[in-house]
Amino acid sequence: MASLGPPDPYAASGRLPLSLAEELVLLCADPDSGTLRVSRNGFQRAVAAAVLAELLLTGGIEVEDRRITGFRPVGAHDEVTAEVLARLERARKGRRPGLDAALRRVPRGPAVRAFRERLVASGHLTLERRRILLVPYRAWLPVRATVGAEIAERIAATLRGASGPQGVSPAAVRDLHLAGLLWAAQLDRRLFPGRVHSELRKSFRAVAREQPVARALHRVVGADNAGGG
Repeated sequence: MASLGPPDPYAASGRLPLSLAEELVLLCADPDSGTLRVSRNGFQRAVAAAVLAELLLTGGIEVEDRRITGFRPVGAHDEVTAEVLARLERARKGRRPGLDAALRRVPRGPAVRAFRERLVASGHLTLERRRILLVPYRAWLPVRATVGAEIAERIAATLRGASGPQGVSPAAVRDLHLAGLLWAAQLDRRLFPGRVHSELRKSFRAVAREQPVARALHRVVGADNAGGG
């Protein structure tokens, strides 16, 4: 598999922005219960796909059709991405791993837990231990209850073209990838429900079809559902 050479240096900007996976966690967290507002399997697969989409956007991997055709060891800021890169580095020279297989190899539960813990450490989530009918569970609560709604509105604004001349900015491109992942993992109807959002969901589908990672996620989630999870 081809190496892409050394990564470009990070721009000096102080605090790093949230990753796609972290934004997915905040978007899908119920601000009252601290649980998920979407299906667990689709969410977990979407988080795994977000790791690959982040690498694609930042130049960590190159993708051609359904294959990863090149990578470079960009600095990983989380253990999940570090393991994905390590696995690619261990691949035999000339081997071209499939996107679907790479996505399936990202451990679902541990990946979600790792990004939740990062968000706790960065002050975006708090962890509480609660009980429902005497059954204990962990509630991952957004520090700002409106953060999920704000991310959802930002994605919708980007899809509707409300960002004007900034519509092709790097931030807008990231929003488009989030939209593609939501559609591919069948999470869009829970987060953007009803007829009022029907045209918006069509836009989600349209952008997903242009994104190789979203297409891989759609195939993997479809296979999960056909096989019972």
